[in-house]
Amino acid sequence: MNPDFLRWLVLWVVMCVALYFGIDYFIELDWVLRLLLTTNFVTFTLVLLDKIAASARMRRIPEKALFVATFFGGSIGMLVGMFTIRHKSRKTSFQFVVGVLVLLQMVILLWYLDPTLFTSLTSSSVL
Repeated sequence: MNPDFLRWLVLWVVMCVALYFGIDYFIELDWVLRLLLTTNFVTFTLVLLDKIAASARMRRIPEKALFVATFFGGSIGMLVGMFTIRHKSRKTSFQFVVGVLVLLQMVILLWYLDPTLFTSLTSSSVL
């Protein structure tokens, strides 16, 4: 496995855990909302660091690390980073993968908020 990928992934996890408990210390929020705030903020930070590294021609964050951060809750942070600082916004394959991950997260979040939504969709006879 790529050591750069592992280094950035460990940094992402450590930042998420620290921010998760930091938010919990100051504000009492539902754990899902706190987790989403944390992962999205840290994912946006990774996108910003990668943009700075790209501009300075330094070592970049592997795309796989950005995809993993996006998959584990950072999709909004990734989208905000892509379109506000214009990073990875012209790469079609990257946009496609991020779009699929956003849709997957939306389905998971809808299921979490209302589990009966999907049971009613599968049990109804539309045909």
